Amino acid sequence: MAALLVCLSLLPPVAGCGDDDGAGGEGGEKVAVSIFPLYDIARRIAGDDLEVVLVLPPGRSEHSYDPSPREVAALGGTDLSVRVGLEMDDWLERIVHSASGDAEELLIGPMVDPRRMTGNEIGELDHDEEEEHEGEHHDDGDEDEHDDDGDEDEHHDDGDEDEHHDDGDEGEHHDAHHQPTEHGEHHHHHGAQDPHFWLDPVRMQQVADHLAEAFAELKPAAAERFRSRAEEVKTALAALHQEIQTAADGWEKKEIVTFHGSFGYFAERYGLDIAAVVEPFPGREPTPRYMREVLTALRATNAAALFSEPQLDPRPAQVIARESGKPLFELDPVGGTEGRESYEALMRSNLSVLNRALGGAN
Repeated sequence: MAALLVCLSLLPPVAGCGDDDGAGGEGGEKVAVSIFPLYDIARRIAGDDLEVVLVLPPGRSEHSYDPSPREVAALGGTDLSVRVGLEMDDWLERIVHSASGDAEELLIGPMVDPRRMTGNEIGELDHDEEEEHEGEHHDDGDEDEHDDDGDEDEHHDDGDEDEHHDDGDEGEHHDAHHQPTEHGEHHHHHGAQDPHFWLDPVRMQQVADHLAEAFAELKPAAAERFRSRAEEVKTALAALHQEIQTAADGWEKKEIVTFHGSFGYFAERYGLDIAAVVEPFPGREPTPRYMREVLTALRATNAAALFSEPQLDPRPAQVIARESGKPLFELDPVGGTEGRESYEALMRSNLSVLNRALGGAN
């Protein structure tokens, strides 16, 4: 089996997701999982045989988690950590090492045939050169553009202009996509492996098998129970995939603008085209220049709608929606909150939103 690697939970069991059948742990083995979608599958496969805890508090972004000392301490005694990998949740490795020393790790991303991110998904927009220069877009540097932005200036005056003012050179701007920030978050470049595999129910069936085998190594006496529960989970995920596929076959529109590059797996699986993203650096406000580029891309496509995410500030998406006249909806890539307390509930919630946005049945 591939080398074990992990995404652990900084939350005490009471924080949103811990009070469930998967947290029994009669034998005392403890598994920490980085994000809710993996946590939900893990706790269902673990049953009462392992204690499974969630690290990322519901409502927080997976790209820039900074735990409190109390949350780190809650991971003491961890035997196995489970994480996405692909440079998304490296924070879990550091946290678990600090709390528990040399716990085993299960790194899922490399094991499920990761896809490559496109330029549009990380903010390298591909639109016609004539439209790119519309309104003398690249003349006189970004500073002059900021002076002409009107309402956008008010929206972007919280210090981000200083943070991004070197973006006048387009090459420098895109190089930042693969540079870690001071908070440890990682921004992907064109062609990087996409870490958001959990938004594909088909790949999540593979995840169930990998979790069952990792749990069997951790607690061999319960191996058959883990494998049996994994088969039940896979059956539910296969049904979910068919439900989404049936809806996708009826969508009248196929182009969308997502908040950041989180829905590439979903789009690839169900035939959607991501024309642009609102925020190429998750958690960092886009520059006025980049927002102009998104508007230019929108004019060159038939994008049906824009989507914000509940874990991130929706204001940049609201500005672009207002300027473009496109409707704005919300997609949740992580879940764990009210009404999205299971992986299937999260995906069905997003499906309902997409049905409204793309012309499908509710």
